[in-house]
Amino acid sequence: MTSCRYSNQIRYQITPADYSALRARLASAAPEETGESVHMLLFASYRRYMLPGQVEEEPEEDRTEPVFSLRYFDDDPTYLLLERQQDGETEAAMVTEAECRALLDGETDWLLDSRNPLLQDFHDGLTRRMLLPRVLLSYRRETYALEGRDLWVTLDTGIRASLQHMDFLDPELLARDTEGQEERMLMEISYSSAVPDELLCLLEETAPRRRLLRERYLSA
Repeated sequence: MTSCRYSNQIRYQITPADYSALRARLASAAPEETGESVHMLLFASYRRYMLPGQVEEEPEEDRTEPVFSLRYFDDDPTYLLLERQQDGETEAAMVTEAECRALLDGETDWLLDSRNPLLQDFHDGLTRRMLLPRVLLSYRRETYALEGRDLWVTLDTGIRASLQHMDFLDPELLARDTEGQEERMLMEISYSSAVPDELLCLLEETAPRRRLLRERYLSA
């Protein structure tokens, strides 16, 4: 499970051919740290809810507000991570499956009763900012780190999305919900100060058709 994160990120949508080439080159340049399935439920203010295909300017006040998500790994929801991302920093707290089920049923008092400041902040977001489950994402993530460098590269494959957030804790239902979707592939570079020239050359050589993305979902 990837828990660290650097302050700068670049994301690209890649093709299957790009993925194969990048994976071969990255595996020779850096050992694979993780290879895991991820299920993630993103929360957003009701003001940012949109129908598919709609384009809406993000409210100015939302751009500085923390982004919350719930994640579990390898199809095992016994324990989940509640993550808060804000200003390039990520904090996480453990949540049990029972607590997550209570949350999905609309029960939030247990967050307020917690002594964890992150969980209390999430409760404030749910009540004051009217955060709601927005989209559920499933994908497989591979992470590679270059030795001696403050960066890592992730390759996300089999990306599928669903609005059926009540199915979040059931991988089989998630697979049914997303059956027939065209699976997307993304590459993300996360770094502290600069991307080294050798990595830039590798990326230019192996993925000339990639497309830069500016969307924030799928941040690790």
